[in-house]
Amino acid sequence: MARPASADEALGLALLAHGLNRDLQRAARAAGGAGALWRMGPAAQARLLRVAEADVRAAATRDALAAARGRLEAAGVSLVAAGDVPERLRQVFDPPFGLFAEGDWARVAGALTERPVVAVVGTRRPTAAGRRFALGLAAELAARGAVIVSGLALGVDGAAHEGALEAGGDTVAVLGCGLDHDYPRAHRALRARLRERGAVISEYWCETAPAPWRFPARNRIVAGLAHATVVVEARGRSGALITADFALEAGRVALAVPGPPWADASQGCNELIRAGAGVCTGAQDVVDELPHAAWGDTQAEADAVAAPVGDRGVLYGLVRAEPMRIDQLAATARITPAATAAALASLEVDGLVLRGEGQRYWAVRRAT
Repeated sequence: MARPASADEALGLALLAHGLNRDLQRAARAAGGAGALWRMGPAAQARLLRVAEADVRAAATRDALAAARGRLEAAGVSLVAAGDVPERLRQVFDPPFGLFAEGDWARVAGALTERPVVAVVGTRRPTAAGRRFALGLAAELAARGAVIVSGLALGVDGAAHEGALEAGGDTVAVLGCGLDHDYPRAHRALRARLRERGAVISEYWCETAPAPWRFPARNRIVAGLAHATVVVEARGRSGALITADFALEAGRVALAVPGPPWADASQGCNELIRAGAGVCTGAQDVVDELPHAAWGDTQAEADAVAAPVGDRGVLYGLVRAEPMRIDQLAATARITPAATAAALASLEVDGLVLRGEGQRYWAVRRAT
């Protein structure tokens, strides 16, 4: 097996890939590894890549590397060598040469090694129920000790990160572009929260722009970091299915949330299940499929909360049907705003609801 690239080699290759606007994984395989590709020097690299030697030399000079290291340090971005990523990520096909990380990478790296890691992915255009399920699933898994990994995309990805953060858990976002890019812009606030509680990572040099082909490549890192991948909703042709395929190819657990056969958002998940993926109807399915010593609460403990009654029961029933703001809940239930706020606070303490995006309350756990 080829030696993983050092931090300096990873930085040089990232600059080279950015300067040439191309993927270097195939070239690294031909050269015998990322480190070997870097050590070939500009002339040999140009021949292998079939580009002008002048373009190679312009992309990653010694001065450019020194400037890049200074820029990373000034921006508080960590450069993570391939040898310092979790072993399971190094086992995927075409592992990244290295990673750029913002946030508390040192702490998150420890969590990725010591705790169960679950990727929660899906369509950018989920149904309201699918989004609610993704948020609740991620919240309960995070509360039980899992690190949640996803791609920060709109839809299911964002809901997964949101759920993990609302539960006080750790979460990692993998970008399909460089860290300089505020993509997607709608998740600017969510990304800021991720930097405080988790990490945002990319294999691309910071200035690398989003491009369609980079997102499928990003998905191998999402799957590679995780012990298990859960697809919540996915249409017939979805990037989430690529993530699941990477997980299956690496011998990891893959699960899908089943849905009605007439629903477009369920087509990909139902296909995955027919192909042999596990069925996910809640957090316990993930725990059962992924034995790990660091899982928290047993299912009996997790289900110990009795079904709420009175005002709490009315409000819980409403948010199980549809996420709602406190003013909407008070009006619909015909309960005073003060009583509504008190009941929701009590439901939050019991872990039955969370206040998420748009100040709406979501049901995240089933009462018995």
